[in-house]
Amino acid sequence: MTEHASDSSMSAKDLRRRIGELSLRLRTPDTQAKPAEPRFIDFDVIRLPSGTLAGRKKVIIMSGGCSVPTCTMCPFTNENNYGIDGGTSRESLLEQVRRTLVRTADEPEYEVLSLYNDGSFFAPREIPRDVQVEIARVVAAAGVRRLVVESLPQFVTEPVLRPFVEALGTVQLEIGIGLQSADVLVRETLVNTRISQVSFERALKVMADLEVDAKIYLMVKPPFLTDGEAVADVVRSVDYLTGLGVQGMTLCPTRVSRNTVAWELWQAGQYTPPNLWTVVEAIRRVHERLAVRVACVNLRGTDFESIFPDACPKCADRVVDALMRFGETGNPGDLPRDCACRPPLQVAELNHAVITARAAQQLNILERAGV
Repeated sequence: MTEHASDSSMSAKDLRRRIGELSLRLRTPDTQAKPAEPRFIDFDVIRLPSGTLAGRKKVIIMSGGCSVPTCTMCPFTNENNYGIDGGTSRESLLEQVRRTLVRTADEPEYEVLSLYNDGSFFAPREIPRDVQVEIARVVAAAGVRRLVVESLPQFVTEPVLRPFVEALGTVQLEIGIGLQSADVLVRETLVNTRISQVSFERALKVMADLEVDAKIYLMVKPPFLTDGEAVADVVRSVDYLTGLGVQGMTLCPTRVSRNTVAWELWQAGQYTPPNLWTVVEAIRRVHERLAVRVACVNLRGTDFESIFPDACPKCADRVVDALMRFGETGNPGDLPRDCACRPPLQVAELNHAVITARAAQQLNILERAGV
């Protein structure tokens, strides 16, 4: 195996290429298609942009997955029909949504439908344009007041969004975008997502012009960062988004799942998910500017074979419960108190040269291990 350039001389461009190639190579699709039915359904209560609470039904339909699966930590290609020819048909996508919206006597009341497809709802390779609009019509007829979907910003354009919004009628649309970080090195290289600042800000303008709400996801401790750098990254990212007028933000603590770069780094002893107290610290430093939510559904390790953010056995459940309460109330008084297990945290600004050299060294360790 040919040794790459020294760690200190590695450019961000070369690092991005290496990480991207590794991320795609690690994707290992199943050989047999999973059933054409939603892979996840749950009910909860969420805080709307207005500050009021509302019942939500969260559904992840079975699909062919993300058409741009380059992110270093994303586990979802393990869960859907990614890479399987004809794994999910357009008819199946529509039928899953129709069945989802049939209300049963035993399900909780909800006015918000979060409808996810493990990728970009507005990517035509994932959900064809005519199917997108038909889904909007079905949702509009079902008595839902708010629809939440997710997409990469490059697919959120005026010609795509306008007919969808018109088909929704009085249903308020909210689009989640996984920006992950406002820092270009963290976002485009370490996370390896295909989101540029230009495409992101253009999508925000399109959404604002059509009165579509934005919900922006930020990662807490992407691969290759330390806990201290992770906190600084969240603070800088929140500052950037509030400067653009964005109010809806969700912090996503990184978990480690198979067939990802993050998993290989963890296996090699080069990465751990953020400590739960790191998540708390990040919230404490930004909550005065806005009441951010925290994506807590995956912090208890119930939905994937993953390594999750954690703390000591005495406080872990208490911290997760507190983060969930904070997600509903936005009240910093609901954040957890301290614990003796809380590790010292040295918040460190993002030094690109240091981070690039560290990431290159860690990739070389994986290569020498045969990854």
